[in-house]
Amino acid sequence: MVLFALLSLADLAGAQSASIRRYAHDQGLLGLAGTCLLQTRATLLWVCTESGLYRYNGRISQQIPLYGLRNEPTTSITETADGRLWVAGFQALFVGDERGFRKLQPDEAEHLGDQMQLASLPWGTVLANGGTLEILHVRANDRWHSEPLLDTATRVRVPELSKSLSLSVDGDTLWVGCARKLCAIDAQRKVQVFGPEHGVPDDRWYSVLRDHDGGLWVRGAGNLLYRARGASAFSVRALPLLDGSTVGRPASLVMDREGRMLVRRNDGLARWENGHWRTFGADNGLPPGSSDAILVDRDGDIWMTVDGEGLVRWAGYEWIENWDASQGMPAAPTWSIARDTQGALLVGNEHGIGRQAEPDKRFVPALQSAGIQVVGMQRSADGTLWTLNSAGVLRRTWPNGHSAQIAKLPRTARRLLIDRQSRLWMLSAGGLFVIEHPLEGGSLQAVADVPAIAYTDIQQTADGTLWVSSSNGLFRLRDGRWSKVKVKVNGGTPEPWIAKFHISDSGEVWLAFYRPGLWHGMLLHDGLDLQEISDEALRDVGVYLLRSDSVGRVWVGHARGVEVYDGERWAHLSQSQGLIWDDVSEAAFAEDPDGSVWIGTARGVSHVSDPARLFDERQPSVRIDSVSRGGMPVQRGQLLGWSDKPLHIELSTMEVYDDPSRLTVRYRLLGLHDQWIQSDNLSIDQPPLPSGHFRLQVQVLDRYRRTASPIADLPFAVAPLWWRSPPAIALYVLIGSGLLIGLWRWRHRHLVAR
Repeated sequence: MVLFALLSLADLAGAQSASIRRYAHDQGLLGLAGTCLLQTRATLLWVCTESGLYRYNGRISQQIPLYGLRNEPTTSITETADGRLWVAGFQALFVGDERGFRKLQPDEAEHLGDQMQLASLPWGTVLANGGTLEILHVRANDRWHSEPLLDTATRVRVPELSKSLSLSVDGDTLWVGCARKLCAIDAQRKVQVFGPEHGVPDDRWYSVLRDHDGGLWVRGAGNLLYRARGASAFSVRALPLLDGSTVGRPASLVMDREGRMLVRRNDGLARWENGHWRTFGADNGLPPGSSDAILVDRDGDIWMTVDGEGLVRWAGYEWIENWDASQGMPAAPTWSIARDTQGALLVGNEHGIGRQAEPDKRFVPALQSAGIQVVGMQRSADGTLWTLNSAGVLRRTWPNGHSAQIAKLPRTARRLLIDRQSRLWMLSAGGLFVIEHPLEGGSLQAVADVPAIAYTDIQQTADGTLWVSSSNGLFRLRDGRWSKVKVKVNGGTPEPWIAKFHISDSGEVWLAFYRPGLWHGMLLHDGLDLQEISDEALRDVGVYLLRSDSVGRVWVGHARGVEVYDGERWAHLSQSQGLIWDDVSEAAFAEDPDGSVWIGTARGVSHVSDPARLFDERQPSVRIDSVSRGGMPVQRGQLLGWSDKPLHIELSTMEVYDDPSRLTVRYRLLGLHDQWIQSDNLSIDQPPLPSGHFRLQVQVLDRYRRTASPIADLPFAVAPLWWRSPPAIALYVLIGSGLLIGLWRWRHRHLVAR
C-alpha cells in the first residue's frame, strides 16, 4: 500500500523519448566513472573521474594533467569568485586555472584523505577532509594554508560536524550533511543543526538547493525534504523508488532553467512539476545505472555521468520532445501528422496510425482500418477524419467512430488535401484526383484537365488558387481553370520534375527539383523566375519537406535534418540539438495553435516547442587555450628564439559542437600570410616559423546558425638565427666597412709609393 501511494504521486508513464548524446572513449573521455561536473564562467564543462580530470572543449574531452599526474582520481571541483579552480584528488589538493594546476605541499594542507569535497562561498573555500571542515587561506607568494573552519568550542558543541559528508552552497550559507543530521554555517561561522525536531529524519544528507520560489530542497540517501520560504520546519516530499539502497554518493540536486527540480536516480530522472513528480527512465532512452553527477548547462541541456559509460547529454531537453515506437506509436517512419476533434495528436506511420490523447502521454494504436503507410490525414469541417494510405485507400472516420472506405486510387498515393471549398484532393503516381463534395457522398474523379502523370506536392494559397507540382512542372487551378505555370531557373528552362514547393501569401516562392538544391523567387504575372539558394547547407541535399509556419518561417527538411529560414537568416536543426533523427520524412509537418511544430522523421516524431530558439542571437565563442612549441608555452607578446619545431595551438568554445559537420575553425598568422586556413578541429599544428613578428588570429564559424565568433588573437615574435640577428648583421656591416676602409688605405699607400 505504501508503494502504491508513492507511485500515485508520480507520472510513471513518462512518454517522450529523450535525445541522448554519449561521450566516452571516442570523444577523448578515457575515464568512464565520473564523480563530478562543473561549468565555469570560461569553460564549457569539467569532468572529474576516477582516472583523471577532463575538460570538454566543445568537440572532445581532453585530459588535464594535475601537476604532472594524468590519471589522478578526482572527487570534487569548485570555482571561486575570481576564477580560481580547486580540485580534490586522492590525498592531494590542487589549485590553478585552465592553464594548469599546482599541487599543494604538505605544509600548506596536512593529512589529506580521499573522497574530499570542496565548496566555494563568498567568504572562502571550504574543504571537507576526512569528515572535518577546513578553510583555505592564501599566504604570501601564492602559498596556501588550511585551518579548521570552526573554533574548538563550536566543534565540541556540535560533534556532528566531525562527520561531514557533503557540502552545498546557498548564497552565504554552507549546508553540510553532518553525521545523520543537517547543519548550516553562515559567514560568521554560526552553526544551526537540523534534526527530527525540525522535520529532518535520520539519514545521510548529500545535497541542498534553493528553488526560484525560495523553497529549500534537501536530498538524502533515502529521503527528499522540502521547506517553503518562511517556514521553520522541513517536510518529506515523497519520491518513488528513492529508498537509500544505492551504494555510493547520489548525484546532487539541480534545477532546470524553468525552475523545476531534478533528481537523478539509478532508474532515470525525476522532475517536480505542477505538484507531482514526472519520471524519465530507460523507456524514455535515459541510460540506467548509478550516476554521481548531473548538471544543467547554459543552453538548458542536461549532462549526467553514468558509471562505466562516461558522460551523456540530453539534447534539446527544454524545447524539443520526441516520440518513437518505444512510446507506443506504430513503427516509423512518420508520414503524416494531424489532430482529431478531441485535440488528440495523430501520427500516420509506416505501420499504421498512433494516437496521443494528452500531451506527455504514451501513444496507442488507432484507426487500424486505415492500414499502413498512412501518407495523408485531413480533418473536414464536420469533424470527419480522412485518411489515405500509400496503397491508395481513402477512408472516412466519422466523429462517432464509424469508419468506411470511400475510394481507392489506381496508383500509389502521395498526398491528401482538403481545400477551403471543402474539396478533397489526392495526389498519386499516376494522376490527380478529386472528390468535389466529399461530405455529401461525392464520388472520386480523375482531373482530366491535367496530365495523368506523377504528382508530388499540393498547396492552396490565400487567394484560393490551388497549386500542384508534378513530374512535368507546376500547374494551378484559378477561377475554375487549370493552366501550366511557366518556370524559369536563372533565366533558362529547368528540368520538368518538381519535388516540393511552397508559395507564401506575399508571392514568395520556394521550390525544389528532384536534384539537390533549393530555388527561390517571386510569383510573377507570367510565371516564375527562380534563382538557386547559395546557402552551403542546401546546395547538395535533396529536399523532402518544404513548408511554412504561421509566422512565416520556412522549414526545409532533408536527410541531414531541417533548415529553417526566418526571413533574414538560416538555422539548422539536427539530432545533436535534440531532433529524434536527421532523416526527415516527406511532408510530415504540422503546427499547433501555440506556434510549436511537429516534424516526422524516419525514426519517429519531434515536437519543437520553441522554434525561435533556433535563432538565438548569441554569437559562438572561441578562446585560445594554449600555444606551445616543443612542449613550452608561448605567452602573449613573447619573443621566441628560432626553432625548427612546429607550433601547437589548442582552442576551446563554450558551445557544443559534437556534430563534426557543424564547426569550422579558421586561422591565420599575420606576418606570414593573410589568407584564412580552415580546419574542422580545435587543435592546430602550425609548421615551423621563420623569424618575424606574428599575430595568430582564430575564429569559429557555426554552420548551423551561419554565424561567426569574434576573432581571438595572440601576438608574438620569433627571433632570427644568431647569424641573422640584428647584432650579427651590424657586425657584418662593421667588418665589411673595415675591410673596405683597409682596402682603400692599402691602395692609397700603394699609389703614394708609386
